[in-house]
Amino acid sequence: MEKIDIIQRLSVYSTYITEENEDYNSWITELAEAMNCDNKSEFSVETFKKPLKPFLVKHLYSAYQITNDHVNTFLDIKKDMEELKSDLIRSQSTVIKLQAELLEIKSKQLESVHSTVKTAVQDTVQAGIITYSQAVSKAAPALTEESLKKVVQNVVSEEDRTKNVLIFGFEETSEENLSHEVSEMFQQIEEKPHFEAVRVGKKSEEKIRPVKVSFGNSSTVHQILVKAKELRLIPRHKTVFISPDRSPEERTIHQQLVLEMKQIAKEDTDKYYCIRSGKSCCGGGGDGLGV
Repeated sequence: MEKIDIIQRLSVYSTYITEENEDYNSWITELAEAMNCDNKSEFSVETFKKPLKPFLVKHLYSAYQITNDHVNTFLDIKKDMEELKSDLIRSQSTVIKLQAELLEIKSKQLESVHSTVKTAVQDTVQAGIITYSQAVSKAAPALTEESLKKVVQNVVSEEDRTKNVLIFGFEETSEENLSHEVSEMFQQIEEKPHFEAVRVGKKSEEKIRPVKVSFGNSSTVHQILVKAKELRLIPRHKTVFISPDRSPEERTIHQQLVLEMKQIAKEDTDKYYCIRSGKSCCGGGGDGLGV
């Protein structure tokens, strides 16, 4: 079953249940009037003796119809929920399979690099051109065991950074509950992610240390960054800025772009400038900068 079809059906069920609830309330109101009661809280065995039998029979049959309709609707909803559950299980299985394939590909790539380095060194020694040590230091100085370890560490570090953001300008106090306060800020932009937050850098009275926030996946980081600009509309957080967790090289490039963008903005104050895809861009009318 298509997900769009399920959503449409659930919407129909919601409307139907609302209408049935209105019919039920009308049914209760009519019954209360027949028994001279203000509301259903006054119902008792004695009050049900007041209406005539034909009236009670009619209302009993109406109650049967309402109950029967509810049961049929709930059974249909249960069926659709089971199908959604099956779809979710299949999706999770696909994700697990793709993750396993990705790990296998990375493993093969590392094995290939190791094999290439080993073969190149052996061929050089056998040809009698230079010694083994010279081949490593001269022909491929960057492909030593130590350099390979650094490459792997950089890859892992880069993957970790895609799951982080840095928060600048977030008020720092001596008795702060950082996780609670960051969670409240995310709620201001209608986000409730699971995360870990920690201040980075040495504590100083002269400046506010940034907050590093780690999430379970990079898609959450993207969602937070998309909504981060909404903080400017909240007085308490209007000076707070959320950015990706960039590498030292990326930070250097980004800082240079910010300086260039500020210079352009000074020359043309009637437009809004921002950094997008590694370039300074004009975002249209209005004052301000976006980084």
